[in-house]
Amino acid sequence: MVKALYGRLLVLALLLAVASTQSAGQENAIDVPPLPAGIGDEPGHSAEYVVDLLDEAERLITRAAIPLAVGDTYIDRDNTVYEVVAVEQGRVRVESRGKAEMPDVSGESPKAGLGAFLANLFRRGTLQADQGQNEGIIGIYHTHSAESYEPTSGQAFEEERGDVYEVGMALKEALEAEGYRVVLSERQHLPHDAGAYQRSRRTAAELSRENPVTLIDVHRDAVPDPDHYRVNVGGEQMTGVRIVVGKQNQNRDANLEYAKRIKAIADEKFPGLIIGIFHAKGNYNQDLGPRMILLEFGTHTTTLEEAKRSTALMAQVIPAAAGMAPGTKKAADRQIGGAASGTVWWILGILTVGGAVWYWINREGIGLGRRVGGDDGEQG
Repeated sequence: MVKALYGRLLVLALLLAVASTQSAGQENAIDVPPLPAGIGDEPGHSAEYVVDLLDEAERLITRAAIPLAVGDTYIDRDNTVYEVVAVEQGRVRVESRGKAEMPDVSGESPKAGLGAFLANLFRRGTLQADQGQNEGIIGIYHTHSAESYEPTSGQAFEEERGDVYEVGMALKEALEAEGYRVVLSERQHLPHDAGAYQRSRRTAAELSRENPVTLIDVHRDAVPDPDHYRVNVGGEQMTGVRIVVGKQNQNRDANLEYAKRIKAIADEKFPGLIIGIFHAKGNYNQDLGPRMILLEFGTHTTTLEEAKRSTALMAQVIPAAAGMAPGTKKAADRQIGGAASGTVWWILGILTVGGAVWYWINREGIGLGRRVGGDDGEQG
């Protein structure tokens, strides 16, 4: 009986391990259940939510237009980590936690050597004809459909379709010019309120049916000062990009590693393009997979053209960060996949221990089954 019991447990552990491994391989689930109450109701970007993040010396670290909570972190341009220690009216107190542990992306940039350059050149020459066949798919959508750029459209929010859709289209075209296949959803999720992420969840789930390698939610911020986002990269003025990673989902570690890869690669190729990473309270539909990301292209007081310019550079960064560019897949899978595979290894560990116990029970001379009785043992 004992041998039979351990045998059944071993089979169950094996089935769980296989199921978990398959789940880890399918990074974007197709059937997505609704989120629990209180999760996924992040308010839309608005100037009324803007807060200053101040360190111990009252020095301004950054400004934010997203809800923050104690324990949230921010990685700044120089990769210093700041942790939120207190939230006050219009002010958030942060303390430095030293430098972030960033991934090693040396050798993943086309600047790294002739071999990588030729691989990139070959990819561009051969894949544009078939739109990135076998290279994977990139999905793009917009949770906050009304977001616009005030200097361009005259208002921060449109009643129907905001300027942010043009940013998504510019990113799509830039990625396609690099030889990648892109699926862009232009579905709207109005109004601009706390229910937008629940509405865009269906869009993200439908895009996941295309099995994208990465799924990008394109936004713009609501920080009033345009210079907070304006950057100069290669002598050209454009908007910087901020990354937002939600903490209220099981993929938070993997998505944070993905965000770090995006910043590390951008820092190497286009210094100054990524202005920071928020790892903050919220879900942002990033429970759907370990390469789900939210990108803020500028703010409502920067121009649409400035945001479009930054998409051309991000189109070179995102595929490398996601492991789609030549010479990047192994590193991306190791750095992002490693953070997502803790559950799998835990189950496989149980499987290994269970197998050892089963072998010990059945090893000749132990006779535990015979002592306690069982299907193959005799009553003593």
